[in-house]
Amino acid sequence: MAPETIQHGVDLEQYGAFIEDATKNPNDVMLGLGARGIAEGRAMHSLAKLGDYTYGGDEIHSETRDYSLQLGAFKRVEADAGFVDPADRPEPIEVALAALTGCINATLGLVAMENEIELDGLETDVNATFDPRAFFGIEETGEAGDVYDDISIDIAVSGPGLTDEDAETLREGVARSPVFNLFSHSREMSPEVSLQDERAVA
Repeated sequence: MAPETIQHGVDLEQYGAFIEDATKNPNDVMLGLGARGIAEGRAMHSLAKLGDYTYGGDEIHSETRDYSLQLGAFKRVEADAGFVDPADRPEPIEVALAALTGCINATLGLVAMENEIELDGLETDVNATFDPRAFFGIEETGEAGDVYDDISIDIAVSGPGLTDEDAETLREGVARSPVFNLFSHSREMSPEVSLQDERAVA
């Protein structure tokens, strides 16, 4: 049997010490995140790469932390658009939505642990309706920010003796989710295009 200090797969004593240190020294827990997308020479297909990151100002590199995602489009869409040999790959938007579900679940796991809410089950469903006309150049680029309806988030939880107060605590806790914040708050993004000399690379 796991020691009493281990709950939800977390050593509560170490977690408490971590929170205390992060409160006193916030720079120690700052994360630097990124991803790289490499076009595969076929419209809409990219290889997304995840790997190195920074933590507390330290660059973290691990040979085993080399994750790849083959991103693309739905086979039906590629077929309708005239792609030769249409493929069926994860669509970048649904990968982003999947990240939202994972982040909400991770956040609510902590919220439940901190508030002594016992959860046997936690499942988050997110859904969005996307208008692809700006993507395909049918609508002006200026309309591209208006291509989504509201994103629905449905969270189902189960556990012994759950109350409406527990549900409200969890609902409010969603606001702590980093990916939820990434989705729900506008931030400035300035794309920069650099021209590479292929002859210099060869």
